[in-house]
Amino acid sequence: MAINPISLMTSPRRGHYDAIVVGARCAGAATAMLLARAGLNVLAIDRKPYGSDTLSTHALMRPAVLQLWRWGLLEPLLKAGTPLIETTTFHYGDDEITIPLASGSDLPGLIAPRRTVLDRILVDAARSGRVGPNRR
Repeated sequence: MAINPISLMTSPRRGHYDAIVVGARCAGAATAMLLARAGLNVLAIDRKPYGSDTLSTHALMRPAVLQLWRWGLLEPLLKAGTPLIETTTFHYGDDEITIPLASGSDLPGLIAPRRTVLDRILVDAARSGRVGPNRR
């Protein structure tokens, strides 16, 4: 099994890391990003190449979308073509009920990003260690 280092530096090197995150997908990349933003020297590794696809049904509900907004990553996800979900439809036998989702002042709706997009944006944010404009 090949291990692909996704160093938060230009390239991984020998030395000291404050944290090593195994698994650099949405959870691991988000963890690495938060640690890097806190000033730690972080190495994240994953067995798959950067930005590779994975099977996932990844519809993100309001708390996850709010967190991405707080991290300053919602706008990049939307600009990358992530569909905005503004309604939900319930199916009861032959009946359908479509309900609009209430948008908040900060959140236009829910999102369903492709993992290739979500994982890359999270890894890139971890690499930059940048702090988003919406921190609370």
